[in-house]
Amino acid sequence: MIKNKILKNLIIINLAFLCILLFGKMFFLHKLIKILFKSFVTPLIFSVFLFYLIRPLNTIFMKKGLKPAASALLTLVIGLFIATGIITFFISYIAIEFNGTVEDLSNIVKNKSYINEILNKINEYIPTHEVYKTFASIAKTYSKNLIHNLMFAVNYTIRTFSTVFLVLIILFYLLKDGSDFKDKVIPIIPQKYKSLTSKTLSQSNTVLDAYVTGQAKVALSLSVMIFVGYKIIGIPNALFFSSITFILAFIPFIGFLISMIIPSIIALSMGFVMIGKLLIVFIIVQTLKGRVVVPAIMSLAMKIHPLTDIFLVIGAVAIGGPLAAFVVVPIYAIIKTVLLNLYEKREI
Repeated sequence: MIKNKILKNLIIINLAFLCILLFGKMFFLHKLIKILFKSFVTPLIFSVFLFYLIRPLNTIFMKKGLKPAASALLTLVIGLFIATGIITFFISYIAIEFNGTVEDLSNIVKNKSYINEILNKINEYIPTHEVYKTFASIAKTYSKNLIHNLMFAVNYTIRTFSTVFLVLIILFYLLKDGSDFKDKVIPIIPQKYKSLTSKTLSQSNTVLDAYVTGQAKVALSLSVMIFVGYKIIGIPNALFFSSITFILAFIPFIGFLISMIIPSIIALSMGFVMIGKLLIVFIIVQTLKGRVVVPAIMSLAMKIHPLTDIFLVIGAVAIGGPLAAFVVVPIYAIIKTVLLNLYEKREI
């Protein structure tokens, strides 16, 4: 009996490895998956994210007696109106500060003596000349393919508009039919798995809701703190940099670090005293984030150890880039929920 069980497990493992090997050889399937991912999965991810952000408003309209379609449409219109208003209000200030940032970076590049002094210090630890040659080669190649790049920009713009349109369509139907999703899934599940499926779907919905709304609150808190910090120490274009922080903060841990790159370059051009001030701001904001903001908003809801988050995000970035880092934590939380429920059912 034991030998048969071991043999059965070995056969399953070998078949699994064989499937992985065969999948690695199916390049046409890889291409198809990439196309499907870009065309459908990415818009679906952003639609789900936006759905959990504006769902409370849709719930209010549903409780007031509006039909699902009318409630979804009204929620979508109000959401677009609010988003357009916020963008319109901030865009002029951000545009001015963006131009100021470009000018600051241009002045840094023009100040060759200061840059050379910094590079000589950095070159003791990092081979900057090799890095410069690499970037020069990339720039040369880019300039040769200018027409191709312009066509790519046009295609990218068209694809962006189509993606935004698809996101809005998916978001409308999520708002309209999202509350009935579980009721439509449960009838097609075998009877012995109905309670397990119902519990898993409810918990997964709670996890996604907690993650999306919580991450939005964390990003907003982080951007406000960084804006105040930049204003206090005198970093120029604070609103523009804090806006970048808000966007990148949706990628846990590494997003905030990436948002500090350009401010660090500008601070370096302003002297090592400003670098020291920026370092103090970074330490204070990171401490408040780790000790106050994230524990208060995310920890109780997600129940994931911070070290696990770090490993998940770093691994996701290495494998799938920023989008993978954005979705890896909620996917991990859902998988964890499913496995725990399966384990509990097995114990029973």
